[in-house]
Amino acid sequence: MSMNASPCMDDSGNHNGCEDKDRNEAQVDSSFAGKIKGSDPYLRTVRSQLQARRSRLNQEITREVMIKEGAEKLYSVTSKKKLKENVAVELSFVSSSLQVLKDELSDMNSDVQAYQHDSGKSMPMIPIALKETRDLDFIEQFSEIIRDHYHEDPETYLDKLNELNGIRKAIRTPKKDSSGIRLLFEYYNLLYFIERRFFRSGASSNILFEWYDSLTGVPATQKSPGFEKGSLMFNTASIYTQIAAKQQLTSEEGLCAAADNFQKAAGVFKYLKESFSFAPSIDMQQSTLSMLIHLMLVSKTLINAIIRIEK
Repeated sequence: MSMNASPCMDDSGNHNGCEDKDRNEAQVDSSFAGKIKGSDPYLRTVRSQLQARRSRLNQEITREVMIKEGAEKLYSVTSKKKLKENVAVELSFVSSSLQVLKDELSDMNSDVQAYQHDSGKSMPMIPIALKETRDLDFIEQFSEIIRDHYHEDPETYLDKLNELNGIRKAIRTPKKDSSGIRLLFEYYNLLYFIERRFFRSGASSNILFEWYDSLTGVPATQKSPGFEKGSLMFNTASIYTQIAAKQQLTSEEGLCAAADNFQKAAGVFKYLKESFSFAPSIDMQQSTLSMLIHLMLVSKTLINAIIRIEK
């Protein structure tokens, strides 16, 4: 994954004005790293409940996919007619259950009401759901590399590794505001140093990065930190869309804020499209990202038209 583009570009490749602000927000600050936290995953807001339901659906889809893959392998290798018939029936049930779960996830993703402003004039805006990921423990794997590759005592770096684990845990549930975006950029910048120390220069890491597809709920896994970076960028764009959808549209200020955040989302999706070429999930494939870019720009254009009409 090449990192030669900026997530703060507009649809023409020009800087949209947020670059300096986001760059400053994204600077690595060691004193800040230990303090920043994600949102409480048990907080009973409508959006958090929706995200919790999505997380449970992702896990159920993963289980059904594993059962289906196992049944397909058994069907392909067995020569016993009776067993083959039984497996075929099981495959039919599993495929049906998997489709029901995917349909439920699709219906949930199309429910935009939870992301709209609570009061005043409302015009439905389209937010994008965040990608989910599982917890990841860096300590054991990185301790081995520190000891075997760099010939140092891993205990010396235990506090820093715990801090890294804490930030990785926090990015699973980022707040849906500017602090959540800062958190994602903070971890994104840390990955630059992690990649150089633990995924290059002869160091061999067995860390696997697993993220669920935002659209289908199917998990994808890669060893490359590029997949982790790409997923962070996807979630950054998604938070921008959720911030935009939550704006109050009774004032020019709210309309401008919504348009600005849709523009930023388009810029991040464009950056992701240009920088991540071999996506293992549907939501990050080139065609999907092209659609999302156009959707964000259409939303921005619609809001700008409303601003002009009301002036």
